Amino acid sequence: MKKIIKAVISICVIIALIAVYANAVDTVNARFSVSALTNKEYHLTAHRGLSSVAPENTAAALEQAGKAGYYAAEFDIVPTSDGVWVLMHDDTVDRMTDGEGEVSSFTYEEISKLRIDKGNGIKNYPDEKIITLEDAIAICRRYSMRPMIEVKGGEPEDMRGLLNVIRMSGNEDILIIDFNSDRIKELRRLDPEIELWYLVSKGDESTVEFAKNNNLAIAFNHKKLVNYRMIKTAKQEGITLAAWTVDFLPLMDILTFLGVNYITTNRIIP
Repeated sequence: MKKIIKAVISICVIIALIAVYANAVDTVNARFSVSALTNKEYHLTAHRGLSSVAPENTAAALEQAGKAGYYAAEFDIVPTSDGVWVLMHDDTVDRMTDGEGEVSSFTYEEISKLRIDKGNGIKNYPDEKIITLEDAIAICRRYSMRPMIEVKGGEPEDMRGLLNVIRMSGNEDILIIDFNSDRIKELRRLDPEIELWYLVSKGDESTVEFAKNNNLAIAFNHKKLVNYRMIKTAKQEGITLAAWTVDFLPLMDILTFLGVNYITTNRIIP
């Protein structure tokens, strides 16, 4: 009998929570969003631009993110053979363009002739080309949207040139994210002030220590349960936390309740 009563109570609690959530709506706008259940602020970033409606890492994807009112647009950069930083997630151009080969094997003049021929909504964007970092920053500035630059290629010695491009853009609201610890350490050495996020698939106490020692935020994969173990320690150390790629509003509420302030998403529209 006791088990039955507990089961009934549990079901009633779950139904009540669902009812509350069904009537709660997250408040979202271009600068910040507010969790429906926790009333805490968080910031939404469009993953590879608004890649759910336009081909990833293109001018069109960034434009759509800006029009939708995102706080930031994340995009990936890789250097060409002549040192021009261009938007591309992969090491090669094969998946997204009508060309073949490694990005680093092309000069900028050569890679600029390729056409983006794959991605969401490609039929609506038949003339998209590979764009430069400078192009991407300019689009973000037009919409008062933070550029979130993920470094996907290059060596630590290339980071000085990258910072020069960013400084010449005149946009002081830029942040850089990277999985590579050597590159991110060099970026911090070269610029003690710029905002840097350390990306991790699986984090632990050593991740928190590395972030603390290098003045980094931590951006983690929300699908890996192991990452939730480091949240409390990171918050105690005053480390900013971000999660990627979260496409379900209830999960965003859970993450904000735990202390995550920045969330990258593929398809939530503010």
